[in-house]
Amino acid sequence: MEIEAQPANQYRRNFLKFLLIGGGAFLVGKFTSPFINFLNGDKVLSERTFENFKMVETGREMKFFDKDGAEILIIDKDSF
Repeated sequence: MEIEAQPANQYRRNFLKFLLIGGGAFLVGKFTSPFINFLNGDKVLSERTFENFKMVETGREMKFFDKDGAEILIIDKDSF
């Protein structure tokens, strides 16, 4: 007396396989998106240095730094 394989096992295997592949793709995207954004980067359009601070204008932001290099203020251009 042999027991035949049930089709429910095949559906469960497919479901778990797609769940695992989807979860893996999600995790890979989460870990690689900051690296891809870093490679594309925001290009510096202008940089002005004053006595006590420095202003850097990029495509998306204007950043103000003190003379030690710490960020003081960031203005997002999309907000205007």
